[in-house]
Amino acid sequence: MKTNFMKKMIRLPQNRPPVHPGEILLEEFIFPYDLTQQEMANHLKISRKHLIDIIHAEKPVSLEIAQRLAKVFQTSIEFWIEGQMAYDLWHAIRHPSRELRSIKPFKVSVN
Repeated sequence: MKTNFMKKMIRLPQNRPPVHPGEILLEEFIFPYDLTQQEMANHLKISRKHLIDIIHAEKPVSLEIAQRLAKVFQTSIEFWIEGQMAYDLWHAIRHPSRELRSIKPFKVSVN
């Protein structure tokens, strides 16, 4: 059964992972705005450690953080969430968990 719940498809690169939104934050926003990581963390009302973890792809950009980033930089929430989703999806496809690999699909019979 196919559902049409997504308006657009996520396009994933084939030979490399998508850029993590934390790297985009650093390269396209923090550096050009000449902000320190501490200034950015203060502005987002998060700890510097949390920001550094996002920048280094150790933590995802959550919906809450995406909303804050969108407000601060006047971007869309979707810009941040879709970037995170593409990053997560690329890694999930290439590195499925042991539990996922052990799941067997249902056999559906057509009557």
